[in-house]
Amino acid sequence: MLRQIAHIALYVAFGSLVAACSSSGGSAPNPPNPGPVLSATFTSGITTNASLYDAVSGPDGRIWFTEFSADNLAAVTTSGTVTEYPTGALTQPNGIAVGPDGNLWTGGFGASIEKVTTSGSVTTYAVAGAHVGDIVSGPGGLLWFTDYGNKEIGTISTTGTVHEYVLPGGSDPSGIAVGADGNLWVTDSGNNAILKVSPAGSVLASYPSTVSTGESLEYIVAAPDGNLYFTVYEDNASTNDVVGRITTGGTVTKAGMIAPLSYPNRIIVGKDGNLYFTEYATAKLGKVTLATGTVSESSPGIASYGNSAIAAGSDGRLWVGGTQTIWALSY
Repeated sequence: MLRQIAHIALYVAFGSLVAACSSSGGSAPNPPNPGPVLSATFTSGITTNASLYDAVSGPDGRIWFTEFSADNLAAVTTSGTVTEYPTGALTQPNGIAVGPDGNLWTGGFGASIEKVTTSGSVTTYAVAGAHVGDIVSGPGGLLWFTDYGNKEIGTISTTGTVHEYVLPGGSDPSGIAVGADGNLWVTDSGNNAILKVSPAGSVLASYPSTVSTGESLEYIVAAPDGNLYFTVYEDNASTNDVVGRITTGGTVTKAGMIAPLSYPNRIIVGKDGNLYFTEYATAKLGKVTLATGTVSESSPGIASYGNSAIAAGSDGRLWVGGTQTIWALSY
């Protein structure tokens, strides 16, 4: 799996990779869509090569981004004013979520999880060996996270108590989401599977991801139709990247495909109830239209690869983060 620590070098590599792929075969069968439409671009106040990896709409009305390479969180107002808050040297924040306590919670490559208030005050909780890929607010009033350093998932309470739970042998967890059934659902690239985990931390089932060859299961989200959708990066110029679907009963199907080497990444629910995802290696956004069950792409004018972070803002726009730029898109 392409992990965040490797992404720093890939910013340059993907530039030539995308150019090479544009002249090769293997175009995806999905149709274009007319939106979202770029409405604003912001660069002021963002550290050079900050690497914005995840985003969430904060309780203060700002959109909060993790800056993996800059060891910061960046909060942007809907008018575009960016304020950066240091999370600590070598914390390398990746995933971010709003906790039940109204604070921001983030974790990354730095063997710790940080609680950050909306004023930027940071409390650090050590988690030995941890590399956090994703973090969500989940059952029991806890924050749940994937830990690809220890090959486990874990919880942290709002007072900082950490528990980690063993996954099946060979697991390599990335994304985590709370399903409509109240269980946790985890993408596991190591076993090319989707794991169902109880609120007690027990693995209830492992469902093979029959929609992929097992290269890299990325992130997962619970959709309004009751299913969960996940992104798959195949790392093969002759194999389409995929958006997969899994029911809470464990049936896995292919929602749609996109061009090879697009690297579909973070995926969220938009204000319209449809799903939107970033493509790390292109200047496009993807969309899953739930009413029709189709996957499409748009070119919203983001002239950059390295797009990863995405959040539905309080202003009704989509907010996307890349290497050192934040874009707002109307839809």
